[in-house]
Amino acid sequence: MAADAPGLLLRGGSVFDSEARAFAHGVDVLCTDDRIAAVGRGVQAPAGIVVLDCAGMYLVPGLIDCHVHITSSGDPAEMSSPGTLSLPTRAWKSAEHARATLDAGVTTARDLGAADRLNIDLARAIDDALLPGPTLLAAGLGVTMTGGHGHGFIAREADGPDEVRKAVREQLKAGAGAIKLFASGGVMTPGVDPLSPSLSEQELAAGVEEAHKAFRVVGAHAQSTEGIKNAIRAGVDSIEHGVWLDEEAIGLMVERGTYLVATLTAPWHIANGGLDAGIPPYMVDKAHQVLVDHIESFKRATAAGVLVAMGTDQGTPLNRPGENAQEILRMAEHGLSPAAALLAATAWAADLLRIDSGRIKEGLRADVLMLRRDPLDDLAALADRANFSAIIKRGRVVRQAPDFQAGGKS
Repeated sequence: MAADAPGLLLRGGSVFDSEARAFAHGVDVLCTDDRIAAVGRGVQAPAGIVVLDCAGMYLVPGLIDCHVHITSSGDPAEMSSPGTLSLPTRAWKSAEHARATLDAGVTTARDLGAADRLNIDLARAIDDALLPGPTLLAAGLGVTMTGGHGHGFIAREADGPDEVRKAVREQLKAGAGAIKLFASGGVMTPGVDPLSPSLSEQELAAGVEEAHKAFRVVGAHAQSTEGIKNAIRAGVDSIEHGVWLDEEAIGLMVERGTYLVATLTAPWHIANGGLDAGIPPYMVDKAHQVLVDHIESFKRATAAGVLVAMGTDQGTPLNRPGENAQEILRMAEHGLSPAAALLAATAWAADLLRIDSGRIKEGLRADVLMLRRDPLDDLAALADRANFSAIIKRGRVVRQAPDFQAGGKS
């Protein structure tokens, strides 16, 4: 079977060119080991390699979700009440969530907070091939101020620059592949106002310094205007959510190359699912508080040229594993072209995370999603699993449609 083969030749498909923002037709992609070895027409297949006939197929890079909580299912109160399930039960469920995320074509994800740092253990299990899932950059616990957003479930409390340094070092010691800091309040913590700032600029800067010393990318939960600007000035790599962006904040992001990971999906589900879905009233109220301004901030930021990357906040209420591509559709609905929305979920996301994937290009990781329909004509093709012929992660076919013929060996 192709999944066990030493390499693959994807023959004659339409390959997405990230620089041209268009598909090149009749192109071959040679994958050896976990890398893309060649891209072009008439590529010769080494002896014994598996050849997949991709005529009529559209090949895009594996999707990258820059903001997930993969250990949570999206059930309305689960993330904020992790103690209701035992750790072994949560671990078992997390494995299923990882599988569902990979089945959605997401080959890489950044997990920005999990109780008990379960995300780090999950990342290791995936890397060790103990279970299927996306390559996972796990932040362990986020770092928040005492009583700040995320405390008690996905964040460790810390006050003052030195304590923030220590908290970041703890995550790094545990094996974190990314770092998350909390610069403002948020929707899901009771008694915390999304409009309020959290860690100060000095505290954030201390955390960023420690993370960057270890070559880790830093995402800052930042919804309030003051919190956003504190985080940008402190040197974070991405603003998560960015609900209340003013012109100064947008200008700073453009100037410094700070990414926006908007997670438009998260408040949409909470506001629209509402009390009828069993979501706590305080979350519903705050989701309505942020919803309109969040969309307007996204529109103004993208129009001004702020760098964007796709993130879903998967795991928040009704925001379920395997439904990640809905964020791509929302970004397009609110201002991005189809090609830009696809880039935000591939090449631009890879640039933010500083990883060697996100493009179908020689030397990069061989993560490829094979589609039956052109996603630039219909972005919904990225959210329709019936449209997937195959998912390739690190040069191996990890999912294949039953009616897709793998082809033979050269």
